[in-house]
Amino acid sequence: MRHFVLAIVIGAGVSACGGEVSPAQVRGGSYQFFTVRAEDACLDGAMEALFMPGGRDERHAFEFPIPVPSWDDTPQSYDVDFRAPFLGMPVTVEATEEGYAIRGSVMDAVELDTSSYGDCVATMQVDADLQPDTATLLYGEARIDVSNPRGDDERCPVFADDPCRVRLDIEAEWLSD
Repeated sequence: MRHFVLAIVIGAGVSACGGEVSPAQVRGGSYQFFTVRAEDACLDGAMEALFMPGGRDERHAFEFPIPVPSWDDTPQSYDVDFRAPFLGMPVTVEATEEGYAIRGSVMDAVELDTSSYGDCVATMQVDADLQPDTATLLYGEARIDVSNPRGDDERCPVFADDPCRVRLDIEAEWLSD
């Protein structure tokens, strides 16, 4: 089984073997996404805990199913809900030779953990690449840049790099049309 990687811009590449199905054969519809690995270089593991609350060895379902258009129906732009705090996130899905590209999805004020960081918000940009394993199973990589932490109570984290990068390996299984 191959993995889709959602990375909060760590800059890693997809490490998959290449499926036997072409992107044009992907079935459009509602998909259940799962995080299968997380790397958080930003918030001391807080993003890992968000995307993999059961720990590193337990894949975790996204809170909401996510629509994926058929390859021929791209490009498409729409809003998706991944899981809190990634709700109402605008995405544009485009076809590539390998599958799909999601680029430049930006949320300007994502609230960070209030118990640790007070009223701090940050800008987050998500880019992702998906490839088919089968007509109903996708894997890939997503990168999330976390930048510009700000808040009135001055409890925001200081990132070694701005933007800071996080990575998640993801799988997506087709649910329905």
